[in-house]
Formats: sequence, structure tokens, C-alpha cells
Amino acid sequence: MKNTKRAATVAALAATVGILVSAVPAQAATVTGWVGPAGGGRYLTTSTINNAPLTASSRIYSTFGQNAAPGDIGVRARLFKSGVLCEAIDYRYNPGPTADFSAGTTGTCGTGSYNSHGFVAVWNATNFTYDQTVTFPSNPLDWTAPTTARVAGSDEQIQTGTNAGGEEFGSGDTTAETPDLIAAYATDGQLGYVKQTDLDGVAPQNPAAAAALSATPRSVPVYATDGTTQLGTFQIG
Repeated sequence: MKNTKRAATVAALAATVGILVSAVPAQAATVTGWVGPAGGGRYLTTSTINNAPLTASSRIYSTFGQNAAPGDIGVRARLFKSGVLCEAIDYRYNPGPTADFSAGTTGTCGTGSYNSHGFVAVWNATNFTYDQTVTFPSNPLDWTAPTTARVAGSDEQIQTGTNAGGEEFGSGDTTAETPDLIAAYATDGQLGYVKQTDLDGVAPQNPAAAAALSATPRSVPVYATDGTTQLGTFQIG
């Protein structure tokens, strides 16, 4: 009788554990890229990809735990799908004193392999400008889109080269200098290229202005490799 009760108890516990385990998405994972320096070594940076929910984030934090003054540091996250820019946000700057600041994307481009690769900015009080540093890219993670996801990006191959106007085009998912035209998915899923200058936007003039900024979504053109034929638009959060 005791063995029967024990077996029943074990079976009930196993069933409960099974329910708990099945409630956790099997594909859930987070990957963070290598740590890199910024601001002359005063700060460290990373980029992280999480696939439950899918988001790419960039982070900057002080090397020795000191607080950055309001508006002194910023992050710009970018989400790539197989080397093609899927989502990007404009710079977010710390609104108050902090030793650690991060921000991330929220959109997707359908089922595929994604990674995170962004930028950080540090106010240079000597040159009265922000010094930008690209983060190390994270390793990729696979993500399966729900049926309600937006139109998936096409499976076209990224083209690389230089157009007649002297603009280089290719993937922006690299630690090297980014090309003038960066491969990106338009809002309708079409593969095209966005100008690096359009993605950069306009930097605030000083930390006070940066700290007061609020996120305002904007759209930029998506071009063919010639840099003039518009194929669609790319939304920046």
C-alpha cells in the first residue's frame, strides 16, 4: 500500500513538473556579445539578443561604477536578420545620473536567425560632441514568428559593391566601417538599402538637450543599390 501511494505521489509530481517545463518556451535564450570599451576606457559596452520576446539591446556601463551625468551616455540598438537590418532605434540618452544604461528594439521581420549589433555614445566635453563606438555583435539566435507577425523579409542575398555615385553598399552587421548604403528590410518585407546618414539622425548639441529628448518614431527611404530609386520605407523607433 505504501509503495502504491508513493508511486502515485511521484507520478503526480512528475506531471506537475512536466506542466511547468512545457510552459517555458523551448527556444527561449539570451546571448550577449563581447565586452568592448568606450569613452576612453571609462565605459564598457555590450549588445544582447533575446528571442523570448525577440529584442536586440545595447548597453553602456561605467568601468568603475561612477555615475554618468544626465545626457552624457546613449545607446542605439539594431536588430539584424541574417545580416540585413530589421529594426533600429534612435539614440536614447540617460535622463538622470546612472552607472548603467540600455535600450532595445521591439519589432521583428519574421522567422529567421537574428543577432544584435548596436552603437553607444559618450559626451566628449573637450570637443563638445558625442563620440560613437560600435558594439561587438552578438552571436545569432533563431526565432519562430507567430502567425500574427508582420510580413517576413525576403530571402534575397545581400549585394555588395559600389554604385555609380561612389556609394558603397552591403551589410551593416560588421565591426568594420559600415557602408554608405546598409542592407535593410522595408516595412513591406522588401530587401533594399538605407543610407547610413539617415540612420544616424541628428545628434543633440549637448547633454542637457540629450537628457530631455523623447523617442519619436520616424521613417527613412529604402533604396535600390543605386541609392536613388526608392523601394519603400524603413521605420526607426
